[in-house]
Amino acid sequence: MDIRDLKAAHEHAQNFGIKSIVYGRAGTGKTPLLNTAPRPLLLATEAGLLSMRGSNIPTYDAYTAKRIDEFFKWFFESAETKNFDTLGIDSGSQMADVYLNAALSGTSSSGKKIHGMAAYGEMATNTMNHLRTLYYTRYKHVYLVCKEELADVEGQSLFRPYFPGKVLPIDVPHLYDFFLSLYKGPVPGQAGEVLSFQCNGTYNVMARNRTGNLDDFEPPHFGALVEKAMNAPPKFSY
Repeated sequence: MDIRDLKAAHEHAQNFGIKSIVYGRAGTGKTPLLNTAPRPLLLATEAGLLSMRGSNIPTYDAYTAKRIDEFFKWFFESAETKNFDTLGIDSGSQMADVYLNAALSGTSSSGKKIHGMAAYGEMATNTMNHLRTLYYTRYKHVYLVCKEELADVEGQSLFRPYFPGKVLPIDVPHLYDFFLSLYKGPVPGQAGEVLSFQCNGTYNVMARNRTGNLDDFEPPHFGALVEKAMNAPPKFSY
């Protein structure tokens, strides 16, 4: 390399887009909010898209490990994906469960039934292979829907995204700029219960944003949130 290969850090940030996990209780409307994302595409790994009955988002259903693999092969290798700016996955939790069930039933790529911890290991490997590649994919936002769980973390009850096993709950968070808890309840400065993204964590809610320019609670519009995160100056300085 030479000095001409060096670019300003903000150029790299713009090139990789926003990688987000959106989690919350059932029925809060996590999936329909993908309609607010820039030029979205949806990978549906679980049935029951009734909440999207009015949506025209291009969607691929993948309820088996084979179809999930086929989708990501196309997504990572095809020039056709230039037509989309955001990949939504509904849900990341279910995708991991699909890989786990495939390992246990012998329908995974290995074609062998795997039991015990080995099945969880194969599930984690297959899931992380896709999520890690997504993390390094240029010019794409990711909207990864997850189920919510209440977990015991070092003696403290914590709401966080659900993934099966012990590996993914630790490894997945490193791959995401935003951990957004879709929350309906009291918000400072607003009356009544309000639906919003919680963007910063508390003692019992896992949430964060690496851009540093989002409020604790933001309106539930993913496109507006991306615009603010990518273009507004951070609230802190070095």
